[in-house]
Amino acid sequence: MSRFFRRDESSDSESDYSSSSSDDFSDEETQKKKQPTSGAGAGRIARAGLDSDDSEEEVKRTVKSTKDKLADQVTDLSRETLRAIRADEWHLAASSFDQLNKVVPKLIKTVSAANLPRSYVRSLAALEDALYENQKDKAALSKLSATDSRGYNQLKQRVRKHNKDFESLIAEFRANPTESNDDEEAASAESEEESSDDDQAVPSTRTAAAAVPSASKGKGKGKAAVAAASDSESDDSYWDSDSDESSSSSDSDDDGQVGIARWLKKTPTKEDTSAKKAKKDRAQRSQRAAAAQAAAAAEEDEDDDGFTAVGKDGKAVEAPKYNERNLNEHLLALIASRGRKNTNKLESIKSLETLLGVGVNALQKAKVLMALVSAQFDSAPSSGYLPIEMWHKAQSRLNELLSLLEANHQITILETGDSHDYEEDFEYNNATITLRGSIIASIDRLDDEFTKSLRNIDPHTPEYVERMRDTVPLYLTIVRAQGYFEHRNLNDSLCRVAFRRLEHLYYRTDQVNLHVESAAAALPRTSESHVVPASTAGNMEAIIHSLCTFLYLNADTLLRSRAMLMHVFNHALHKRYYVARDLLLMSHIQENVHQADVDTQVLYNRAIAQLGLAAFRLGKIQESFEHLVELMSVGHHRELLSQGVGQLRMHQLSPNEEQLQRQRQLPFHININLELLECVFLTSSMLLEIPFMASANINPDARRAPISRAFRRLLDYNERQVFIGPPENTRDHIMAAAKSLAAGEWEDARDFIQSIRIWSLLPDSEDITSMLASKIQVEALRTYLFTYATQFESVGLADLATMFDLPKGKVYALLARMVYHNEVQASLDEVGGVLVFSRTSHDASSRLQQTALALSNKANTFADINERVFELKINGGQAPGDRQQGGERGDRQQGDREGRPAQNRRDGGGGRDGRDNRDGQRGNQNRRDGGSGGQGGGHRGGRGGRRGGNAGGGGGQRRNDN
Repeated sequence: MSRFFRRDESSDSESDYSSSSSDDFSDEETQKKKQPTSGAGAGRIARAGLDSDDSEEEVKRTVKSTKDKLADQVTDLSRETLRAIRADEWHLAASSFDQLNKVVPKLIKTVSAANLPRSYVRSLAALEDALYENQKDKAALSKLSATDSRGYNQLKQRVRKHNKDFESLIAEFRANPTESNDDEEAASAESEEESSDDDQAVPSTRTAAAAVPSASKGKGKGKAAVAAASDSESDDSYWDSDSDESSSSSDSDDDGQVGIARWLKKTPTKEDTSAKKAKKDRAQRSQRAAAAQAAAAAEEDEDDDGFTAVGKDGKAVEAPKYNERNLNEHLLALIASRGRKNTNKLESIKSLETLLGVGVNALQKAKVLMALVSAQFDSAPSSGYLPIEMWHKAQSRLNELLSLLEANHQITILETGDSHDYEEDFEYNNATITLRGSIIASIDRLDDEFTKSLRNIDPHTPEYVERMRDTVPLYLTIVRAQGYFEHRNLNDSLCRVAFRRLEHLYYRTDQVNLHVESAAAALPRTSESHVVPASTAGNMEAIIHSLCTFLYLNADTLLRSRAMLMHVFNHALHKRYYVARDLLLMSHIQENVHQADVDTQVLYNRAIAQLGLAAFRLGKIQESFEHLVELMSVGHHRELLSQGVGQLRMHQLSPNEEQLQRQRQLPFHININLELLECVFLTSSMLLEIPFMASANINPDARRAPISRAFRRLLDYNERQVFIGPPENTRDHIMAAAKSLAAGEWEDARDFIQSIRIWSLLPDSEDITSMLASKIQVEALRTYLFTYATQFESVGLADLATMFDLPKGKVYALLARMVYHNEVQASLDEVGGVLVFSRTSHDASSRLQQTALALSNKANTFADINERVFELKINGGQAPGDRQQGGERGDRQQGDREGRPAQNRRDGGGGRDGRDNRDGQRGNQNRRDGGSGGQGGGHRGGRGGRRGGNAGGGGGQRRNDN
């Protein structure tokens, strides 16, 4: 180490030092890094520097600010990310990306986001591009290791969300990827690259040009050229010349610095920066030229790429050659390989696509298309759904198969058909033939995979909306399949495909369905459809009725039941309540629905819920409540409608049960709004329960169960709250309206109900709010009459009409109905315009009297309990008749609590005064010994033996039988 820091005493030592090899320098520098920098070693280094010549210039240290340190750190991490992306080391890329996310916010605090290092923006753009390209290459993704796969998935989830804050910078970089906005950043990057790559031997341009073609003789064409072009855009070039190292070493001797000063890091000047930039540009141009030559050579040598495929035994394997003569042989081999463990599904699909291009007639193409559609469905993962790209390919091939069958009527595909595994298929002469297969199975699988994808995609993301756009193409495929089955008279398949078509229509409004049907009407038709006649065009009610009628007549029991429930749902959705109700009642499905499968039960629950909503929209409060009470009172209506998975109170779901429930869930766009359903149920319960609770004042002795236990429970809980703030959600608004309605403040109740925002989800929200205001006025009047019927002898109709802002005729009709149904004991005086309450109603106890009676009953019960405790205490914990005193048995029979005296007392004293007799009946009778009982005195029981006496009117004789 000493020769690095000693003074230059002579020219000989200086020349010896300048002629030292770079290898010795690198070794000694490594040793220098390994030596300690503190203690004695540091002192020696410091003394060596201080003992230098007095004429030596003072060494200046370069101090970096926090901003520069953070910028350098961001640049280094960005380069590490780029290297990891090129090497497909996604776990390293994810780690570097996480570190960048920690450092960049600190840098943004010191500089604006627009002044971030160029390398950072380049790394973000490269991440987006690499993730997008690798997402298309499924084969490359399947070859990643477990750690790289995790890193790739993490980046896939984070990068898109993270890059939204830097979209403008990324767009600017993509517009001009080679131009740098910061010369100082480029200079520092170049200097760091030079310092980090000093010890590496970099190949020359000629060597690189020779190496690139050899690397390009792999799988893809021009892959080396693409890699070379991507490397040229980064700051980390591996193609720099070795001349920089020698020039830097020679320049360090000419700068006039001696001693330790020559080994410190130098601040690059503008001249050095421009020179290095020019060198790098020349290297990049040479690299691009070499890459272009490599790509040209790869295209010329495509047939002879230098590699030969070998099998397990090491022998060369020739690629199969397909033609129309051996097509059937290869097709059978591919079909036989389905389901095997080591079968590459993607390779099988590619082979089938090649066979499809080889087919020369409709028969061969039909057979290949059936196998190809099945193979595409087989590529779906065991848990999850078919990839959307593969789903689109399967739909396209299925449409191609339907077009082929529509153009060639002599070819029919049936499940009971012949396989036709003949070599002479290429000589097919358009004869009538039946192939073995199932079009309806492919339709079902295509529809099921579409539903699975919607079930697994987050409904609040743009991906769900993008996926929903495939609804119309899928519906058109179903309509085409229906036409094919009608033309071939395949009744069973026709029923199943008609049910699939109905499934896509029943839950949507007519406005949406008309848009879908307009696209279906544009399809070419070979013949008139008897399932959906042309006369029903433009009338969705008639189209759905035609589909359901066809299923009622031709389908099996399961499809008939489900079609009936869908028909009921659609009628109720469009406010045809009476038609839907009569259809449900005539079907008698409700009698045996508990024995049906789970999907049918879910469909039944959905139909009942929609019926309740339809009745509420028409103002049928009682009917709406009756439809919804069974569904909403159980507490797990979410599971009953297959719109969520929840844990039951006393039962823990096993993983298998939870998975089954998730598989049965409906897509989000089919769901019924649960908040709207709860709001309708609680509002109906309020309008029925509040007048019912008030009617207890007229007949308090009648014990009647509440109409809605769920509503009563919520109301009791709300009344027990110490502090009740303003209503915030739907339930709070309804509870506040219920209490206002019970107190007679119908205007407040109306305002609370109308302020609920959920009504806007209904198509006729204004009509519903006005209907609710009218219902609240009527129920408030009924509640008022029930509450104060005991306080009035008569009440005027005009006063009631003014109080509740109702027409006088409506008030009269309401009171007449209440009198007719015996809800109030009163009569209407038409001449005087008053309601006269009867004597029985007037004599009914008021609320104060009822409270006083309840208090007296509780006081009597408390007194009885107190007496029992006292008797047990004075008798030593024994019953009064079991105690003996003075050898005498104190047996006696106590009088009952109605005041009847105890009979056949053996011993005892006189009875007490009448204060212990509750009914005023006479006291002890037929006493064997003792004085007369107290006049009018009750029997508390004379005490046997020595405890007899004259506590009452006369004293009893004291006996001693001993």
